[in-house]
Amino acid sequence: MAVTKIRKISSWTLLVLLVVSVAVCLAFFVGGVELDAAGNKVYANTDLVLYWGYTLVALTLIATVVFAIVSLIQGFRTNPKRALQSLLVFIVLIVILAITYAIGDGTPMSVNEDSAQYNTPGWLKTIDMCIYTTYTLVALIIAGVIWGGIRKRLAK
Repeated sequence: MAVTKIRKISSWTLLVLLVVSVAVCLAFFVGGVELDAAGNKVYANTDLVLYWGYTLVALTLIATVVFAIVSLIQGFRTNPKRALQSLLVFIVLIVILAITYAIGDGTPMSVNEDSAQYNTPGWLKTIDMCIYTTYTLVALIIAGVIWGGIRKRLAK
């Protein structure tokens, strides 16, 4: 019975998000276009698309954090050792983020006026943090896949 309820809720959630997304896309493309001084198209509902994108990202982050916390709590009830390993992985991710932020370069770049507000050491280090963290995680994933393959071959 619970599986049916969960499936029904997730199906309705997906349907609502899909309908709103289609409506936002239609509003963007059908809502009107003006030409700026340079002759470029300026869509009338660009802000609506951006706000919907921000909303989807926020909902995703909130759902991820809530489900991760619930899963961790349930994990400590059923298998404390595995839950502790999951918590350790999260702590390692936070440490990687801190290290990559610390090694990020905050030297201002020469950019146009529109981008100048993000040309601060904090934003530049945050961008570097994201890039370096991605590199680190990809390297760790590749190392994990290789290690898993080696361990599997040795176990045979």
